[in-house]
Amino acid sequence: MFDSPAVVGLARDCALVVRDVFDAYHEAFRAAARRSARHFRARDWRAVREEATDRLRLYARNVDHAIAQVGKRARQDRGDRRLWVAMRDAYATLVEGRPDREIAETFFSSVSRRFFQTIGVDRDIEFESSWSLQFAGRAEDAARRWCPAVGGTESLARGLLAHLGHGLADPAGDVRRVGEAIAHAAQDAFGEPTVDGAEVLTSIFYRNKGAYMVGRLERNGQRLPLVLALLAGDEGIFVDAVLTSSDEISVVFGFAWSYFHVDVERPAAMVAFLRDIMPLKRVDELYTSIGYNKHGKTELYRTLSHHLTLPGARFEDAPGVKGLVMAVFTLPSLNIVLKIIKDRIRAPKRTTRLRVMEQYRRVFLRDRVGRLADAQLFQGLAFPRRCFSDELLGELLHVAPSAVRIAGENVILEHVYTERRVRPLNLFLRETDSAQAEAAILDYGQSIKDLAAANIFTGDLLLKNFGVSRHGRVIFYDYDELAPLTDCRFRRFPPPRSADDELAAEPWFSVAEHDVFPEEFAPFMVPEGPLRDAFLAAHGDLLEPEWWRAVQDRVRAGELVDTFPYPTQRRLRHS
Repeated sequence: MFDSPAVVGLARDCALVVRDVFDAYHEAFRAAARRSARHFRARDWRAVREEATDRLRLYARNVDHAIAQVGKRARQDRGDRRLWVAMRDAYATLVEGRPDREIAETFFSSVSRRFFQTIGVDRDIEFESSWSLQFAGRAEDAARRWCPAVGGTESLARGLLAHLGHGLADPAGDVRRVGEAIAHAAQDAFGEPTVDGAEVLTSIFYRNKGAYMVGRLERNGQRLPLVLALLAGDEGIFVDAVLTSSDEISVVFGFAWSYFHVDVERPAAMVAFLRDIMPLKRVDELYTSIGYNKHGKTELYRTLSHHLTLPGARFEDAPGVKGLVMAVFTLPSLNIVLKIIKDRIRAPKRTTRLRVMEQYRRVFLRDRVGRLADAQLFQGLAFPRRCFSDELLGELLHVAPSAVRIAGENVILEHVYTERRVRPLNLFLRETDSAQAEAAILDYGQSIKDLAAANIFTGDLLLKNFGVSRHGRVIFYDYDELAPLTDCRFRRFPPPRSADDELAAEPWFSVAEHDVFPEEFAPFMVPEGPLRDAFLAAHGDLLEPEWWRAVQDRVRAGELVDTFPYPTQRRLRHS
């Protein structure tokens, strides 16, 4: 029946519909990046924030629209799997040779998975070709330009900045500063303060209040990463930092930041270019960082599945204190954790499974200011039973029976989040030397302040809910008690009315649901000793209600926080 000309024609019509919806989606996706460029130059930070949130909702809306359009054409046959098999083949022909082919194929897979609520992978109605095997775009295929350094590094800097047009606030000053920074980097890397030139991507990367020019320096066949961090001030655009190491640039593209807005025609080629300057970044992380988080999920699943084929591959409990809300496990060979919400959440937590899911949804839609781990939601995953110990599987079945079940030789995870694995801060402080411990505890305080300035109160400030990344950056990853800072009421403890008040087991004053008493934070934040002393010297204001209320006032006034994905000492000085 489904190889008749009429049905083949129907399958092609439906495939065309999905392709057309994808085209509309991808054009809207790229148009958002072009608008972000205008918002940046106009310093319209409210529009920047709205643009970012709107784009995050774009994919799901278009997947739903594609399903609806297929339904209109296929009518009573829309649920016939044989039609979708034929649609997949027709769609493959339609997107063959496209520069965005891998993104287009993932879109079709999203449509079919959403429609059929697929468990595991259905290879007949999904695409599973790996980027690394089929779509490995060469870095040379990325849209880029060459800037020679014939007249020295300042001449190179002038060529790089010419791409920004006439919007520079201090062209001569930026040329001098950028040229000097490149010369110093070349001296350190190549032993000479000169380069042949730089190859840079033609697309600028936009995020929050910053923009980034991305490329690489070259000298005698050697290469060095290059990122110019740009800001927009009252007088125009200026270069705020020159970054020339993979580690520095990896933080800029890190998992705790919101996704970039960048207009790109060939995503695979851009990812190849980025991977060339950040070789430790996985392909899925790079796709996600430039806004293709759905394809990033596809690549992450492929990577995870590959790791599970390795000899002895087995999930195990993630390091750290077991939580009341999530069951967390990991695969030692891959730096991610998998998190499943427990069916019953015990006291003292006062939340539900649905509320936790909503918290993760809110985090996805908001600016994470480099302090909240990106969490990817997967539904209907199927992994081999042999990859779970009896103990771990028994625990998962016990605490989350609605999300975990066994089907033959597979374990089905109906609902699971993945996050980048970091070292829990409480463990890190025990394991490291005093200098690294002090740096981490100071960054812990800064992370709380960064989140507060973004209208986020973490609720639970215990060290176990924060982690330290490979680059030493402190990240928060426990979202069940997150709340808008502006919903909180920061108070001081009222003075006792009598000696009886001081000795009473219960507070002598009323406490409402959103009341917060910063004076009581210290014992829960940092143990007594040198680390607490260092912490309070730098961040003692966190124990003052007035500090929190002042931040609330700034948030209510609409201020968009300044956060930088590079250290203060890397910022250029502007006279």
